[in-house]
Amino acid sequence: MIALPQAMPFIRIGATSLALCRTDWLTQTLTNATEGTDVPEWMAQDISRGVESFLTKHYKGTVIDSADLFARIEKTLASLGLNDVAANIDKTPPPVRVSLSELARRAGTGYELAFFQLLEDQLRSATAGGAQQVECHGMKNCVRRLSASKKWTRRCDRLQDEIISFVDHTRQKVTSNRPEVKLLIAS
Repeated sequence: MIALPQAMPFIRIGATSLALCRTDWLTQTLTNATEGTDVPEWMAQDISRGVESFLTKHYKGTVIDSADLFARIEKTLASLGLNDVAANIDKTPPPVRVSLSELARRAGTGYELAFFQLLEDQLRSATAGGAQQVECHGMKNCVRRLSASKKWTRRCDRLQDEIISFVDHTRQKVTSNRPEVKLLIAS
């Protein structure tokens, strides 16, 4: 059995990317959907709590597809007579966090080409799945693992620069088609 860091399932975005289903994201999505309607903000927050309750107490899986989640939300809104809110919902999935250190672990020490292929697959999957924000984190651990270094060296500096350059190049390719997408590197 998998122990989730939270009670709600992960949201599958694209073929291989997962995002946390966070309360604040869900509430904001539903609150935004009520704008321009006669539905008060408190009702959106109440519906958000209902969706959370379903996901934590009744949904059997540990992962739910983004399209499935939005379809269930729309169906719930329509059953409550809130068709205008259902039609107004923004189906943008939550931000995706990519663990560079986990990709380095999967690639194996010294297998930089495998790492870059895994990273490209993750970035493509997230953006193809509709994510507008992708955050890469764990750079230092990733670089140390790939270079098999306990201490930071010049080789680590070069590898870090290569990873940053690779993400920047990917960002440029992606944003030429989807300018709203943000690819970020956190520490």
